[in-house]
Amino acid sequence: MVMPSGDTAVAVARHADVRMVMSDPRFSRNLTYPGAPRMLPGEDISDDPDMMINMDPPRHTRLRHLVSRAFTPRRIESLRPRATEVTEELIDDLLARTPPTDFVTAFAMPLPVRIICDLLGVPIEDRERFQAWSNAFLSTTAMSPEERGTANQEFAAYVARLVDDRRRHPGTALIDELINARDDDGALSEGELVRMTLALIVGGHETTVSFLTKGLLLLLVHPRQFELLAADPASIPSAVEEILRYDVPNDGAMLRVATEDVALPSGTVHKGEAVLPLLTVANRDTTVFPDPDRFDVTRSDNPHLVFGHGPHFCLGAHLARLELQVAIGALARRLPNLRLATSPDELTWKSGVFLPAPEGLPITW
Repeated sequence: MVMPSGDTAVAVARHADVRMVMSDPRFSRNLTYPGAPRMLPGEDISDDPDMMINMDPPRHTRLRHLVSRAFTPRRIESLRPRATEVTEELIDDLLARTPPTDFVTAFAMPLPVRIICDLLGVPIEDRERFQAWSNAFLSTTAMSPEERGTANQEFAAYVARLVDDRRRHPGTALIDELINARDDDGALSEGELVRMTLALIVGGHETTVSFLTKGLLLLLVHPRQFELLAADPASIPSAVEEILRYDVPNDGAMLRVATEDVALPSGTVHKGEAVLPLLTVANRDTTVFPDPDRFDVTRSDNPHLVFGHGPHFCLGAHLARLELQVAIGALARRLPNLRLATSPDELTWKSGVFLPAPEGLPITW
């Protein structure tokens, strides 16, 4: 396949192939060498050597170990009361409005933003600024390479100032733990610290906004499925997994390059070839998912790959699942008559971005 940059890549689509590409160390995420293939024209995410997503072991292993302690299932589960509190407040605000209203601005955006700000220690009053920078960070063709570069520089400068401020006024949030790892143990470089914080800000809210928006849309265009959740709260976890499988935020995982010839189950990828794992297709593989085009919130066996696989498995997977479970469960319980206020065909979708989703989602009840 030809990518927007003009470079070519081997697209892998079978579930077994995608799992292997994302976990086999012979597929490298380090694309910082001269002449490396690119998804986009100009500079993109893959150019930053201090971004953890671009690292291979052992450097990646060192950094992931530092931050993974903040994302253990036990620590994330401890956030459930706060996520529940924020969710209930947002639903209270929804019910105080005269419908219709926009789900994205009223609920899908503020929920993960408030949670990630609490977890990281990012000032909530800066949310509009880092949301704009996050949009640029995740842009593909919506912005020019120059616009993306300028926004990324501004975002990095903001995070650097945030780090300096927390050094002067330390707290107990995740950013303080990362600063201590940098200053006390020397386990992080300054560049790694800034880029890790930036990536956590982006990943901590943008993907969940997409999950929530597209997930509710799915449920409302399959109203019997939404009714099932209202009648049977125990089905919420399986519903969340089906939402994740059925409509992933982006079609492909991050680009990789084969460091040697690798025999995948479906064929051989040669040394130096770029490889793009297609998550959307892998999550509809008929050899893994019976009747894969059917949206079924009761689907029990659901080994989807939306959070990746292997060393780069999404750090925020537990947090995203928790937020979705709390949000979808509360919406089904408190707003069982929730429905779209417009035809799905009339929705406007974001384009030219890594995470396509409706720009707005008018709802009524």
